[in-house]
Amino acid sequence: MNKSICFYFPYFEDSGVPVLFYRMANTIAQYHSDIDVFVVDYEKGAMARNLLDLPNLKLIIFKNNNKIELPKDSVLVMQTFIPYYWPKELDLESSQKIFFWNLHPQNLIPSLLPLPFLRALPMNNFTLYKTLSFAYNSLFNKLQKYIRLLNSTDSLCFMDKTNLDFTSKYLFIDIKNKQYLPVPAVEPTIDVKFGQLKDVINVGWVGRLCDFKSYILVYTINKLSEIAPRFENKKFVYHIVGDGPYLDYIKKNIKQSASVSVVFHGSLLHHELDNFISTHFDIMTAMGTSALEGAKLAKPTILLDFTFKKIKKDYLFRNLYETEGFDLAHLISDSDYKKNNDSLFSILSEIILEYPFQSQKALQYFNEHHNIENVQFLFIEKALSSKLIFSMIDPEILRKSRLLTLYNKLRKLEN
Repeated sequence: MNKSICFYFPYFEDSGVPVLFYRMANTIAQYHSDIDVFVVDYEKGAMARNLLDLPNLKLIIFKNNNKIELPKDSVLVMQTFIPYYWPKELDLESSQKIFFWNLHPQNLIPSLLPLPFLRALPMNNFTLYKTLSFAYNSLFNKLQKYIRLLNSTDSLCFMDKTNLDFTSKYLFIDIKNKQYLPVPAVEPTIDVKFGQLKDVINVGWVGRLCDFKSYILVYTINKLSEIAPRFENKKFVYHIVGDGPYLDYIKKNIKQSASVSVVFHGSLLHHELDNFISTHFDIMTAMGTSALEGAKLAKPTILLDFTFKKIKKDYLFRNLYETEGFDLAHLISDSDYKKNNDSLFSILSEIILEYPFQSQKALQYFNEHHNIENVQFLFIEKALSSKLIFSMIDPEILRKSRLLTLYNKLRKLEN
């Protein structure tokens, strides 16, 4: 079995995938001196800037348009992507082992209307997507064959059920070998404190204030304002940490009351987050990895899902520890609504009644499923067990169509 892992994601900005990869690379190198860990990145890229100085952790410098050579007998770890966008700098040996981690629902989904003003239409309308797919029959056959190959060689893991279900639905394929590798978060930088609730309950949100996150945030605040008077002798302060283009929309559409006030704190640096959540929040409401930031500090966490339109029905809230398949958020559908449901009131009632117990459950869920010190062992097992080698991939799926090549040249994405 290989004892060498190579992470590939050359990128300059500190964003989701490079942060995840360098954290995993650092953790593996720290805890496993018998595993050589390599990172492929720009000399001053996001991963390169954050690597620990360890003897078994090395940087392979990436330069645009230059071929790179990977360590012999290593397992190449990449985020999934549509295979005809294979990086031209990656000229792999036929025996190169590969492992893919699916970290976004649309990573493997082709754009059927590849124009800036039309690209999102099929993704938001599955009937339209399905209709357009008939014009791409050959492409979908190749992609389905590709997924079956990855599945049969244990070289593909999904971060959660949402990513797997979306891929299955939009590629019209039943993925039988369902393998999950949940996204980890690092342990808190401060001691976890188990507090008690007071008459003023602090509810917190952490996340960018953009379109798909803001509608559920407004709905949650307004629902809290609606039910807050039912909690006798309790008042709520809703703290919003984050910034973005929908800040004004949120301010104009939330309902504050005698029982609920809202405080906007703007963005915080990541190293400030643990202390802020610990001192300002009693309860967390969030989606994605932001939800983990609360749970790891023993804050009871209510998981929220995303949508691109105003919520007009009765959304079903759930605790983080009640989610299925490591789901940290999904596109809201009809199954997420139930008329006249009282889910938010029920969850808050349980939290208020048994706060220490609910705090412990949140922390336990984080530690069992998302603590990087635990997830690293599952990652190593999955990555080193991959049976996919580069020569198994059909060269046809790595080639762009003439139309796509021309289109990318017009957009100046290719030379």
